Amino acid sequence: MSTSRIGLIGTGNIGRTHLTSLASLRHSGLLDVDISAICDIDEDAMQQAAELFDVPVTYKDFKDLVVDETVDIVYICAPTNKHGSMVKAAAKAKKPLFCEKPLARSWPQASELMGVTKDAGVSSGVGLVLRYDQFLLHAKKLIETNDFGQPMLAHIRDDQRFPVDHVQYSKWRGDRSIAGGGTLIEHSIHDIDVLGWFFGTIESVYARINYFAGKKVEDQASLVLTHEGGAVSTLDSIWHCVERPNERMIELFFEKGFISIRLESDKRVLDYQLQGAGPVRVWEETANLALLETLGVHSKNLSLESVETLTSVGAERYAALSYAFLKSIQSGTEPFPSFRDAVTAHKVVDAAYDSASKNQCVDLL
Repeated sequence: MSTSRIGLIGTGNIGRTHLTSLASLRHSGLLDVDISAICDIDEDAMQQAAELFDVPVTYKDFKDLVVDETVDIVYICAPTNKHGSMVKAAAKAKKPLFCEKPLARSWPQASELMGVTKDAGVSSGVGLVLRYDQFLLHAKKLIETNDFGQPMLAHIRDDQRFPVDHVQYSKWRGDRSIAGGGTLIEHSIHDIDVLGWFFGTIESVYARINYFAGKKVEDQASLVLTHEGGAVSTLDSIWHCVERPNERMIELFFEKGFISIRLESDKRVLDYQLQGAGPVRVWEETANLALLETLGVHSKNLSLESVETLTSVGAERYAALSYAFLKSIQSGTEPFPSFRDAVTAHKVVDAAYDSASKNQCVDLL
């Protein structure tokens, strides 16, 4: 399949982010991508998106989009509680699909959707976009090529402006029946995925959550996670009302080394130090090489526009995520990250909510 013909459901904030990334992949010549159709129940938003991205076909009902013969691949960017029916419809139509995170509102629902796609034999990717952050990929490469020793402790502090009643976010995120929860599932499922990615299987979780803003979804969550082998990781996730850049701070401690990654909106940098050596700082230009290597491309073979598309379009690496997903569909390989990765993260999220409600540690194995 030389041309990836996309049908995208949901033209809100994240839907437009993906449309922008897909259009960038096309304009830079990285992939032959055709946005064939879009769908949204909000006709005004859909028509605006259709005009902006020059999409020829629009639908109000997602069931019509997934059976459209001009659509080969389905992108699902709707609110979380809509994912189930949309994934099932795309799987039934035998269309490879990409679904935004959180995959579902709970681990059992996510597991069901993984089973549906597996039974249908369709490829499925998920929007755990930090898997394509260049600094995290550079950190993985550092660990693979240096003797850091055994992992000991990891910590992530993730803070974000409360994505409810704020001009650039969707109000549905304040509704637990739609979103499934607040800062833990909606935002920090990324962080849980990263902690498992770096430190391995999570065996137990102890969590505390709070509702300081008085809304129906939590705005603070703190977790202590124990990994296979004994390493411990901690996560502090918060939604606040302070006008400051969103920030994600990651610290990884090993027997013989240390890595710190700062993913603040306006300052991104990685610092590391190995036993017997001095500290080293890595800026984005160097970290980009790890991202391009992961994607199987080389900057010498790409135009400046193509490199910038994969490394610089948007605050996060959605173009890189889509590039990897679409290349996997074309080559017949399993997308990374997959629904299985999402299910693994959802299991930890559910255990954290359970732990907070019982005020006790919960074993996952």
